[in-house]
Parts: sequence; C-alpha cells; structure tokens
Amino acid sequence: MAIKGSSIIICLFGLIFFSSYSQSKTDSSIYKYPLLIDKIDSYVKEQKSKGFKGTVLVAKNNEIILNKAIGDSNLTTNSAFYIASVTKQFTATAILKLQEQSKLSINDPIAKFINEVPLDKKEITIHHLLTHTSGLANNYVTDGIKNREEAINAILSSRLEYNIGEKYGYSAEGYNLLAIIIELVSGETYENYISQNLLAPSNLNHTGFWGYEGSNLTNIASFNNPKTVKSLSRKVYRKGVSIANYGYKGGTGIFSTSQDLYKWINTIRYSDFLNPKSIQQLFKPHKNLKGDITNGVSYAYGWRVEYKNGELTQIRHGGLEDGLHDVYIRSYTNGEIIIVFSNSGVYEGKGKFNGKECWSIVLSTGLQDILENNKAKTTIKK
Repeated sequence: MAIKGSSIIICLFGLIFFSSYSQSKTDSSIYKYPLLIDKIDSYVKEQKSKGFKGTVLVAKNNEIILNKAIGDSNLTTNSAFYIASVTKQFTATAILKLQEQSKLSINDPIAKFINEVPLDKKEITIHHLLTHTSGLANNYVTDGIKNREEAINAILSSRLEYNIGEKYGYSAEGYNLLAIIIELVSGETYENYISQNLLAPSNLNHTGFWGYEGSNLTNIASFNNPKTVKSLSRKVYRKGVSIANYGYKGGTGIFSTSQDLYKWINTIRYSDFLNPKSIQQLFKPHKNLKGDITNGVSYAYGWRVEYKNGELTQIRHGGLEDGLHDVYIRSYTNGEIIIVFSNSGVYEGKGKFNGKECWSIVLSTGLQDILENNKAKTTIKK
C-alpha cells in the first residue's frame, strides 16, 4: 500500500454503513438478518469507543444491510472522501473501455502513443503499467505538474527501479502515465473521459475529481479537517482551492461516497458494462503477491484479487493518504460487500494490527470475520 504524504487519501477497500435504517432496502434486511446486523452494529460501535471515525457500508446477497456514519459529527452517510488508490480501478476500467472501442490494446507499448520514449523504457506496455510491473518508481514526481508534456518528461526521465516485467513494484507514476495515455487516445481530458464513459453510465452522481470539486468541496471529509488541509503542498492546494495536476490523475484524485462505490462495484461485477473478455482481464491474477495464482492473492488491473482452488472469491483494494484518511473495499463473489472510509488517523489498538495499520483495514478485516463466522454457523445449522 502506497502512502503519499502530500495528497489526500489512498485506502482502497471500503466498508460503509448507513446512518439509519430508514431506507427501504435496509428495512427489509432487518427482518432477514437481525442477529447479523446487530453483531455488525455492535462491532462498529465498539471500534468507535477505540477511536474509529468514518463511514461503513455492508451488503449481503447484493443488498445493503448496514450503512452508518460514526464518531464524527461532521460526517453523514452522504459524505464524500477522496478514495486515493481506489482510483486505479477506474483508470484500469477506462483502459479496457478504450480497448473495446478498438483505440488501443493492453499489449501496446507506450512508445505507440508517446514520442521520444527513452530506450530503456520503450518496451514498457500498457499491461506493465496496469500491473505495476513496468519498473517505474513510486516517487510521485508529477505532483503539482499541470502541463502534460512536463508530466511525461518527469516520469520518463526517472531511473527504472528494476527490469521491465521482472517483478511487482507499486508505482503511482505508472498510473499517471495511464491517465495520460487515456487523454492522448481519447482526445479528451482524463476527467472528462472517466465522467462520460464510466461515471455517467453507472449513475455515480456524487463522484468527481481533484481540482473539479465545485460545490462538493465542503461535503468532502478531507477538507473538514484543518490538519489535512495544512499538510497539503501549495502546488496542489492553495487558498481553499484544490489545483488540478497530473499527480492526481490516474493513480489517485477521485472522490466518492459509499453509495456510489457500492453502485460502481455492482456495475462492473453484475452488469454488461464491460464485455466478458474485459471482465476476465480486469480480474485475472496477473501478478502473484501471496501464495500462488490458484490459492493466493494477486494483482489484477487496479484490483487485488484472491483465488481459492482456482476460483475468484474476492476483489479488494485500499488507499491511504496523508496518514489521516483511508478507505478500503472488499467485494466477494457471494454478494457480500464491505466499504469503509476513515478519518481516524493511525489505528492505536492492540491485537494483530498492533497500531500499524489504517482504520479501514482494521474494520474491514473485523467485519469480514463476522461475515465468515455467520456463514459458518449458518452452514452448521443446515
């Protein structure tokens, strides 16, 4: 997980609970899962007593069973957060959309779109960028750069960290470059292409971009905390205004709400938004990170994926930025979804995390355990 000190939020897996049970979907869920909902609610309240602040959403069988804002009077279930590295899945999906439109191929070298690529980087392909196997570094060299050519030069003039395709190495620069390729191929800005081709068709009406918040700015949790604002570089945020720049394109820079992310997951998982080939590429275990391809965790395109016995069981991602805000999303093939946003700072409890993880990971893991235990008990009863 990358931590970017000069930006706002990068935690990529999320859990989100509604602040009340007044919505019709949640009302009906009370009668289906009363004991489970009570356990989840009690767990979240317990974490509040330990310092958690944020929003949590949990769904079962593709139905929201809890959505709550807790621990901070400024937060509601409609509060938006910058989703940091969760942005990468939007970028990856946009690349696959362009491939469906026959405007590029994931196997294309970047030199097909960018002039004067240095010799040591000519063999980098879009696939390498998507899977963090390009060799490009993770130094956030494009932060504050507004000009596209300057951003390209900043990325491509940096030394490769390892040989192309040799291993996995998390790279914000790689996803910055993907955003640039989206612009070059589509003839539009990154923000406009994502808005028109991903957000609008998915009805993500409360999702947007760094530098283009408009009236949403006061509803974004990141800007409600003076400590966060003070930590930002003047190159990216000045006098109460966020500044659009290439450091916030592709790898980070999108803000969203729990409900919008829930809709987004359902769009890419359960609709025909992408064709079967694209879906297969999006969630394929391209680079193994833990265990093996058949039984383990791998990096796909903008997602981490978990396979058991060769079958996809979970997609997830998280993000952390500035050490204060984080988000985590977990989506299971059985229809369970967890989304957690936090502005609690670093977890300071005890146990397996030992105060070294962001709160969204702690909560999403705890909620995952509750869902797993509930499933095990239900199976035994049957």
